[in-house]
Amino acid sequence: MRVVILCGLPGVGKLTVAKGLARLGDYRVFHNHLVFDAVEALFSFDSAAFVEMRERLWIELLSRAASERIGNVIFTIAGDRALRSNFPKRLASMLSRLGVGVCWIELVCNIEDLEERITSTDRSRFGKVTSVESFRQLNAAGAFPRLILPPGASTVDTSGLSSEESVAAVNAQVNRANHAT
Repeated sequence: MRVVILCGLPGVGKLTVAKGLARLGDYRVFHNHLVFDAVEALFSFDSAAFVEMRERLWIELLSRAASERIGNVIFTIAGDRALRSNFPKRLASMLSRLGVGVCWIELVCNIEDLEERITSTDRSRFGKVTSVESFRQLNAAGAFPRLILPPGASTVDTSGLSSEESVAAVNAQVNRANHAT
């Protein structure tokens, strides 16, 4: 089993790339908002219960997927102020102990592309940030700290790339990681 973890700022294209990769290969998409939204329905963001439950559910669901051998998974995640800084390391360690191949890829793009992507109507489906002004305010307030990624993580810059080109660039990186392991 392989887990591809796509991380990066809101609007960088994590879910778009994940869906594209799933169409190219045998992957299930586990979008971070599936758990985020469920936990936030009961617990306020930044509360101890929210922080603990969100991380525990992500880990338990990915662990169970590994033990059930459901196949390859793409997990999307964005850093936020409620995510504990050691989460990526804990997740990587847990998956490795289960014999799962992990490929961490940080997606980045220039601010102009990011702000254009933020306004996409597709983003409202998951209650994501859809306003450039809101994004700017949250970003200036430190709401989206960069994740401290485990060793071996790579970065793909999607600046100026179409969705299809971004998927191809990430797919190439995943294939390189597959051949390295």
